[in-house]
Order: sequence, then structure tokens, then C-alpha cells
Amino acid sequence: MASGSRAHGAKHGDAKTIRRQRRGKNYVSKMAMYAVVGIAFVGIAGLLVLASRSADHHASGAAPMTGAAPDFTLPSLNGDEVTLSSFKGQRNVLLYFNEGYGCAPCWQQAQDLQKRGADLDAANTEFIDIMVDPPSLLKSEVARWGLTMPVLSDTAKTVSQQYNMLGFGMHSDKPNHTFVFIDKAGEIRWWEDYPSMRAPTDDVIKTVQALSASASG
Repeated sequence: MASGSRAHGAKHGDAKTIRRQRRGKNYVSKMAMYAVVGIAFVGIAGLLVLASRSADHHASGAAPMTGAAPDFTLPSLNGDEVTLSSFKGQRNVLLYFNEGYGCAPCWQQAQDLQKRGADLDAANTEFIDIMVDPPSLLKSEVARWGLTMPVLSDTAKTVSQQYNMLGFGMHSDKPNHTFVFIDKAGEIRWWEDYPSMRAPTDDVIKTVQALSASASG
């Protein structure tokens, strides 16, 4: 009788073990399924964000330019005047129009590109920053961010209007975050706005290098 009870108990114990193992397997399966769903959700969300940014870019009201670059003369913060046509036949020019005062990402972008000065020089390209704020506001920011490149003040917004920099972005009365590459012949070869307020520095450098190479070819 005792041996029968032990056998029954053993079977009962085996059944419990099997049930626990099944529950464990079910738990692992459920966790794996949740993980897959979670990864899929993150992936879809990422694609939606990218699509949204792309849609914002195309619907922002920005009007890219091509053709001959409008000439201009603007004062720099060091007191000199910079004329675009003075670079014609000598160097390419990369203009960087941005919000200026109060826009930390704009200054960070300028700082990052200034650090790549050797790459820009190798591409025979002058890097010029243009903002519409008065010099009195810009000088403190230039010192704060350690910028030594030409920073021009377009307070009348004439140049910004000529290059289609107004009327879109976060502030319609200020440029957004836009690059313009002008080759040595004075032609606009690249006009790109970045509504996210941050352009990948490596991408900008690679674009400049490619455009410079094609312009020299």
C-alpha cells in the first residue's frame, strides 16, 4: 500500500513538474513574442518619424535655388566687408544661413564645421556663416563658441531674401538651417535646408568634397 502511495505521489510530482515546465516555456514564448512586437513597434515608429521629417522638409515652404548666385557685400563681425564675387575663379564658397542668436544647435553646427576646416580647405572651399541678428548680439555668441570663421550680419535681410531663406522654418523672419554651395564659377550647386536644425557634419563635408571635385573636373 505504501509503495502504491509513493508511486502515486511520484506521478503527481511528475505532473506538477511537467506543468511548471510548460508554464515556463509559455512564459518564455510570451516574453519572446513581446520582445519581437516591441522591436517591430520601435522600428515602425522610427520609420514614421523619418517619414514625418521628410514630409516636413518637402512641405516646409523652402524653395531651393539653382543658377548664378546673387552677389552681395556684407559686414563681418571683425569690421571687414565680405563680397561674394571676390572668391569667383579662386575658391568655392559654402554659405550657412541660420537662426543665429538664441539657437544653440546653429552655433554647434558652425563650431563642428569649423573643426573640419582642413577638409574644407582641401576642397578649396570658404565657409561663411550668415545671420540676420545685429552684430552686438552676435559678437558675444561668436566669442562664446570660439568661432574664427567669417560671420556676416545681414540685418537688412536683403541677402537672406535673395537666397530664399525667409518665410519658412520656426521663424519666418529668420533663416532656418540652410546650406548653399557656390562653385568657383559663381553657380549654386547645392541648396539644402535641414528642418531638424542639425545637419550631419560628415554628410555636409562629403557633399562639399564631391561638389568641389566635380567643379574642378
